[in-house]
Amino acid sequence: MERQEGGVRRLDGSDSSHAVSALTGVSKIPQKKAEKAPGKKVRESLKEFDEKKYGYLAEGLAALRAELEKSGISVLATESERDIRGTDASEPPKILKILLFHDVPGLAAMPKTHEEVATCVRLCRKLGIPLVIRGAGSSAFGAVLPPEGGAVIDMGGISGILLMDPSNLRVVVRAGTRWADLSLELKKQGLALKTSPSSFFSTVGGWFVTGGYGLGSLSYGHISKHVSSIRVVLPDGSDRRLSSADELFGLMIGSEGQLGAITEMTLSVRLAPKISKTLLVQTSDDTAAFGLVSSLIASKAPISHIMFYDVNRIKEIGHLVHLPQPYLSESPAVLIETEGEEAAKIGLPPGIKVTEPPEFLANMLWGDRYFPMRGRIRGPGMLGAEVIAPIAAVPSFLGRVRQLGQFFGIEIASESHILSDKEALVLSFFLTDQRRPLMYTIHAVLSMLITRIGTDLGGRPYAVGIWNQPFSSFVVSREKMAGLKRVNRELDPDDLFNPGKFLSKRAKMSGPIAIFLRERMTLFALGALMGVASLAGRVTKGVFSPKHVKGPTDLELSTYACTRCGACVSVCPAFIATGRESTTGRGKLLTARKILAKRAIDEDEAKELFLCMKCHACEEVCQTRLPLLSAYEELEDLAEFRYGRPKELIESFVAEVEASPEYNQLLYKGVISPDAGAKEVETDAV
Repeated sequence: MERQEGGVRRLDGSDSSHAVSALTGVSKIPQKKAEKAPGKKVRESLKEFDEKKYGYLAEGLAALRAELEKSGISVLATESERDIRGTDASEPPKILKILLFHDVPGLAAMPKTHEEVATCVRLCRKLGIPLVIRGAGSSAFGAVLPPEGGAVIDMGGISGILLMDPSNLRVVVRAGTRWADLSLELKKQGLALKTSPSSFFSTVGGWFVTGGYGLGSLSYGHISKHVSSIRVVLPDGSDRRLSSADELFGLMIGSEGQLGAITEMTLSVRLAPKISKTLLVQTSDDTAAFGLVSSLIASKAPISHIMFYDVNRIKEIGHLVHLPQPYLSESPAVLIETEGEEAAKIGLPPGIKVTEPPEFLANMLWGDRYFPMRGRIRGPGMLGAEVIAPIAAVPSFLGRVRQLGQFFGIEIASESHILSDKEALVLSFFLTDQRRPLMYTIHAVLSMLITRIGTDLGGRPYAVGIWNQPFSSFVVSREKMAGLKRVNRELDPDDLFNPGKFLSKRAKMSGPIAIFLRERMTLFALGALMGVASLAGRVTKGVFSPKHVKGPTDLELSTYACTRCGACVSVCPAFIATGRESTTGRGKLLTARKILAKRAIDEDEAKELFLCMKCHACEEVCQTRLPLLSAYEELEDLAEFRYGRPKELIESFVAEVEASPEYNQLLYKGVISPDAGAKEVETDAV
């Protein structure tokens, strides 16, 4: 049965496409500053929270703050906002945080234009302040973790469509725009992305400088093939427009934000397909599955994308989806997405034995394609690795990874995006528990072992960041590394721009522990550990058992199972009104960690926890389907018990948000519940 293009269905049957906000700056023309911004009075009240912290800034940061605000650039300095920008989707064990990364930024600058980004960079350079460029913070490699005592330039405000050109199938977009928002705006014009990341709520610029492979790569290749030009602020503060023919353009790809801050991109797009069909088949084993994949690619059929799920992933899906009968057998599966008039005519190659589950399962899995860490709700924690491997080696890789998991008494589940006839991106995850530090540390080492298995078989990590620095030579060729270092020395001689990463003199894999963390030493150690993995696994299985850990409450589950993907940020009315991520799901749950650990937070941080419309938008887009509203209520009870309830601030917040045109558009789009905010007004604000 053919499927008309429309909303995306999730594994549980809900429609998540309506909850993708087009109201976070995405538009067809540059945004003008509104005379009266949403939540203006609330923003002014919250600004006082930052001003209280200014007196604690170091001398250089205090000077930077003064210069930024003189230039009209907002600055955030509260502990909660700085904590958020000291994280990404990764969650390293405490010992690694101490050894490699143990700081939060001194402040966060919030530019709204290209010129303001340039001002931020020039001021940091003038004052000798290290800085990092941050997009959505949705990756798990540590590439956006901030410099010690430095500044974060948050690109979230550099969003929106500058030019929509349907006749020439191109769009000029600001680099802080999220792929989900861009996709929604394109759909209104009958257009579609050629390729997109599996982390659909990441930013356009962030993906370009990090991985660039994802959904649609099988048909259209790497994202760089569809970018004709970029505008960038270089580490010396200069403004450059680069075409795809420029050497620096090529070096920017995969540079992970170390050569400059991209502010604009010109992308080619395509006409949205009118018809598509999704087919799900199951095979006897991994080898048969990838034999089918190779045959399908060789057939030159109009296939837009292929995904693979190993047996452990299929079992995980069975736990997540409560079906009336076991439609999925415990065997690998291949998901095939086809488009166009010929979509319904795609046939399977002869000679390959498969079973075909019901079509609704194929559509549900395709609808859930942007939620690779959906199983984390069973955790409460999850670790893993992302490896690009030769297609011919993937079955061996999967077998060795599952065997490694068996040694340690865990199930490692994998899914894969087929990138070309030669390579596949494999995402392997397993459940863990951050509340058990020793076990969690050992599991973090397992993540590196998975990556080591991939490199042994001719693969490479998806990106470097901080955590994959021992594998950097597998990701970046020797020739490109030489070019990156040459340009980096020329543009950033003082090593201020995104320090601590693989080009930096202050790389996190250096210093006192360098002898243990240099690439050759690390690879040798991981290889040795692989050799004794069976024995180590038997020991850890005996030591670690779940019986000593109490089951989590909704707040504990949400706090630890949050993937920090940032999907909740772009749909949050509180964020639109305040401009503060501490009011979003991701921000609240980071603050909740401190409260659950019985660490003190100041009264102002506690007040921000109550700024919530209870609209359910965050739950709608949450890839792990966390019970967020229940968690917020528990969090508010804890905060109220310790600090009281800021009734006047809540009343002002609810009134201003409900009166804003942005909020009414969210209601009109069906992004938020019509009774949002009513509970607070009735119980507290009157």
